[in-house]
Amino acid sequence: MLGKIVQALIGGGAQAVAAAVTPFTGDKVQEETSRHGEMLARFQQYGAEFADRQQRTWWDSFIDGLNRLPRPAMALGVIGIFVWASVDPAGFAAAAQAWALIPEEMWIVLGAIVTFFFGDRTLLAVRRSRGPTVEQVRAVLSTQAELQALRPVPKPPDAPAAPMGPARYQAEMADRERPLSDEAIREWNRRREAG
Repeated sequence: MLGKIVQALIGGGAQAVAAAVTPFTGDKVQEETSRHGEMLARFQQYGAEFADRQQRTWWDSFIDGLNRLPRPAMALGVIGIFVWASVDPAGFAAAAQAWALIPEEMWIVLGAIVTFFFGDRTLLAVRRSRGPTVEQVRAVLSTQAELQALRPVPKPPDAPAAPMGPARYQAEMADRERPLSDEAIREWNRRREAG
């Protein structure tokens, strides 16, 4: 009986810990299954795209070639801009000044087009990041500890002062010319609370 209770507590505790940790680490089995299905779907798509179709025309070949052009054209274009800047700096500077006149809305449209072609990989990477890793959490905690060490140590409260001698207290209370010292005020408060 006791063994069943302990097993239920341990099993329930392990399930509770697993349920609490899963949102941060993700379910590995489900993630691997999803990746496997995704890769199979990609391979099937590529297989259908590159398979020899029956009754293929020159138009089909032309369109397939156009579909494969944007990514390499953009990558080679960016490299070409760097080459152009080093070969013809004056011409590149003139073109850059002309690009500065392009309205911001057109840059946004260009960014949307580039995002359309390259964004799927970025979205896949974002989707795979399930949360902070253990190393990231350790780095944050160590930075917080370092910052905490840089803070000034709070000054401990002053120890209560020893009671003022009765002769000095009487002398300060009798002197109407000078204001009372802190010690005399504390002694006055102490005597008032005691009496």
